[in-house]
Amino acid sequence: MANAGAAVFMASFFKPPRFLMRDRGSPRIAIPESRQVTCYRCTQTSIVSGYAESSSCPHCAGNLRLLPIEIIKGHWGTSIMTTESVLVHEHAKVIANLVVASHDIIIEGAIHSMCICGGTAIIRSTGELKGGVRAAQLIIEPGATIEGSIVESPSIALGTIDVDAAARARPGTGPAAQIEFLSIKPNPQPNHQIIEHKRLEPIVVPKDRPPRLRVVR
Repeated sequence: MANAGAAVFMASFFKPPRFLMRDRGSPRIAIPESRQVTCYRCTQTSIVSGYAESSSCPHCAGNLRLLPIEIIKGHWGTSIMTTESVLVHEHAKVIANLVVASHDIIIEGAIHSMCICGGTAIIRSTGELKGGVRAAQLIIEPGATIEGSIVESPSIALGTIDVDAAARARPGTGPAAQIEFLSIKPNPQPNHQIIEHKRLEPIVVPKDRPPRLRVVR
């Protein structure tokens, strides 16, 4: 009987804590074995592991950050880059040189940066943007504050600029602050006519008109 009592005591002593048993019993989040990501440097797609947090692009050999980013309080300093989406919460403030996302950028708080995304840039009514945005699609809700030098949509900035050079450049300069002007190819119609513009004749001022005072600054 003594041995049986000792065995029961030892079993209860080594019993795992309740929080471990609760977590063990809860369903786990299913993580896929692999997933497809889009490079924010060359916009080429590749397959990575479902557990990977970073990788390198097999096309341009650039380093990639693979996790979605949520900023709850704030961020200051280094540029933010991800193959997923970036969410800035309402009371958060982001000060960075560059924010790049292969998918969406959702701004509910304040962000002072150049934002480039391959998806949709959404500026909520509580959002504040100082810098610029270049996105494939742009949604601005009434009440949003925008103070920027560049607002471009639709934009092909993702994949056409050097994001590393843009991250190192001063704010407002570098390839992220430049707009590509796409040349529109003419579409001539079969029965088009060439219109000749008349040459403008110079205006002759009568000699009897009194001279006017000219102010040179």
